[in-house]
Amino acid sequence: MQLNEIFYHASNNGNLDELLPLSILHRSDEKVCYVTPIREYALFYLRDMAVNHVTCGVSSEGVVIYDEQFPNQLEKIYQGRSGYLYICESSDQVTVGHTKGVWVLRQPTKISKVEYVKDVYNEILNAEKHGRIEVNWYEFHSDERKAEITEMIKDYIITSNFLLSDSPKSRFFVENFPQAWELAKEHN
Repeated sequence: MQLNEIFYHASNNGNLDELLPLSILHRSDEKVCYVTPIREYALFYLRDMAVNHVTCGVSSEGVVIYDEQFPNQLEKIYQGRSGYLYICESSDQVTVGHTKGVWVLRQPTKISKVEYVKDVYNEILNAEKHGRIEVNWYEFHSDERKAEITEMIKDYIITSNFLLSDSPKSRFFVENFPQAWELAKEHN
């Protein structure tokens, strides 16, 4: 980690004074706060928390790669969304997380700056235009890739018991993955 590196934390909440470890660390019970040194990556976490469908990662070159899993996914999830990017400076409190581009804070950390993002969708498209985000658009996926996505989502619907619930997340899958939903129903 470089001295004076900054980290971003995305939130729909606009009145934070410090970043608190409130999330569960991957595959543990430890509480952490997730941050990233990549502003563009943080944008994707300004989403509907009830649905929480994030399909991106970071390449070895530091470019954010976003994979659409259904038609117009990027627009549907992010158009009309706004939120806040909280910025903190590097410290011995920031450690590498389980995913490339993700770091964690284990202690409350002071915020040094706040950036309001009025239109997340336009910010993402602008970053794509400038080469900081690469979008793998659904309509350009091969038929084989589309079938893989359908199978993966079908399995996720089944293992998450979405067929038995009426929640924002289950309605999201019914609406955006109708073929996977039907295949999941046939499987039961």
